Formats: sequence, structure tokens, C-alpha cells
Amino acid sequence: MNPARSLAILFVVAIHSVSATVETDLSSHGDATWWSANLIDATARWSVPVFLMISGALALDPDRGVRPREFLIKRFYRIGIPLVVWTFVYILFRLFYEGRIHTTWSPIAAILTGSPYVQLYFLYVLAGLILLTPFMRLLSLHGTKRLQWGTAGILLAIGMADHVISTFFDVGEPNAATRFLPLMGYYVLGFVLRDWILTRKQTILAWLVFFASYSAILAWSAIGPGDRPWRFAYEYVSPFVVPMSLAAYVLLHTHMRTGWRFLTRIYPYSFGVFLLHPLILFPMRQVIGHPNTVGSVLFHGLVLPIIYTLVCTAITWLLLKIPFVRGAFGAGKPFRTRG
Repeated sequence: MNPARSLAILFVVAIHSVSATVETDLSSHGDATWWSANLIDATARWSVPVFLMISGALALDPDRGVRPREFLIKRFYRIGIPLVVWTFVYILFRLFYEGRIHTTWSPIAAILTGSPYVQLYFLYVLAGLILLTPFMRLLSLHGTKRLQWGTAGILLAIGMADHVISTFFDVGEPNAATRFLPLMGYYVLGFVLRDWILTRKQTILAWLVFFASYSAILAWSAIGPGDRPWRFAYEYVSPFVVPMSLAAYVLLHTHMRTGWRFLTRIYPYSFGVFLLHPLILFPMRQVIGHPNTVGSVLFHGLVLPIIYTLVCTAITWLLLKIPFVRGAFGAGKPFRTRG
């Protein structure tokens, strides 16, 4: 699953590379520039759900047999310390590089929403899921397959319902304590689907589901209701992204079981790519220009994500050699505890 995680991070970088264009900050809804960004962004919508599913497949594995206390301590070093460190880093980035210090923007409010910067919400999601993992392991250890499927399906349906209600009825907003809840279904489904290797017919069907979902995302983004219809279609628990993500997960699990040496080699540094890339991506726009034409969108969305990934991989490799910095990338060693 490591190559799939590396690939997912690469697609996350692609999303952030063209998101401003999709949001019509650099284009007009429906023009050629917007469409080029929409085609790229929609293609990558599976990346975050698949990363969550892989995390669930590993964390909920009952064969690991780690005691809850030991599990939570390890995950504190893996996720908790990076969450604190990078929240602080990106608050400084927003205040001083982006100039928010001269506005009414509130760092406290940003933290309480669970999204102090574009990618950091994911750490808050993981933190919530990790706290419940010892309890969810009871499902993977003692639950029947039917119970596991049913639980995952209900959780995912609740997440989808939450998205529909919040979008069309303007009720409820995510915050640091609840941001993980709509995505719990993916976490459990990752474990439920982890051993499913597709047959040839199932592979064809999964690809059809993927492209049908992709087409639906594109169509709704273009002609759906509201001023910015893509926001409903793009959400990770939208009725379009859910089937796309499930199809992508089983396809990647089937196609990436062996090989993919490059993606496997960069996997140990993929968390660093996730954490670092905005610090390079957004300042670089001031140097090389914004994705505001079809050509520049293709460059920013298809070429630069690879470059950013390689640069961040190299930086992460270097920083991981510094003892006191390793903890910021989730590589710190927990203190040994007795009992």
C-alpha cells in the first residue's frame, strides 16, 4: 500500500496547485482555463479518501495486537507532535508571509475550526480517528464481516447526509473536535476492503464506476445549482466522490501490489511532502506566475506537482537526519513506559 500512499500525496499536491483556478480566483466559471483546472482537480478527488482508507486498513488490523496505551503513545509521536508543530508553523506563515497580521484573521479561530491551513485539516481528522481506533478495533477483532460492512456503510451514509444537509440547508460547520466524523466510514471501509483483489470483470466494473463518478463530478461542477457548484461535487463525502474513491482504492490495491519502485522509495518521505509543499508551492507562484491560462494550468497541475514532490522529498530526507527536527515529521521515538 505504500506506493498508493505516495501517489495519493502527489495528487493532493496537484489539487492545491490548481485549486485557486477552480475557485475562479484566476478564471471565470466555465471558460477554458477553468475547465482545464477542473479536469485536473476532479481527477484527484479520490486521493484523500484513499489515504484515509489505507490508514484504516493498517490501524484497524487486529493482528497487530498493540495495547491501546501503547498505540496512542506511538500515534501521539506520529501525528500529535506534527499537528502542534505545523499548526504553529503555518500560523506564522499566514500571519507574516500572507500578511494576515494586518487583518482580523484569528489564529485561535483557525485552530478551533480544525483547519489552520489548506492541508492541515487532515491531521485533525487523523487525530480524531486515532483516539477512537482502540474502540474500533473491537469491530475488526470480534465483528462479523456483515457487521463490519454494515458499520462502515452506515458511517459513510451519515457523512454523506451531513454533507448534503450542510450544503443545501446551511446547517452545521466542522470544527477541530468533529472534523473527522463524516470521514469515519472511509477509515473503517479501508479495513473491510483491504483483502479484496479484483477479478478481471470486477476490474473493468471498477474502472467504469471511477470514470462515471469522474464524469458526474465534472458535470455537476459545470451546471450544478449555486454560484460555486463544484464545492458540493468535490467534497470527499459527496455522492460522486464516494464511489470514485472506493473504486480507486480497490483498483490501486489490485494494480499496485508489486513494482512501482520509485513510489515505494519516496514513501518514507511522503508525510514530509504533505507537510512542506504549501511552503514551496505558494511562494513559487509569486516567482513563476499563477495558473491563469490553459497552458499555465497544465504546467502547474501536471508538471509542478512532480517537481514539488521531489523537492520536498529531498528536504524531508535532509531534515530527518537532524535529531530534534525528526519529531516534527512524526519520526520521533516515544519514551519507553512500564506496565
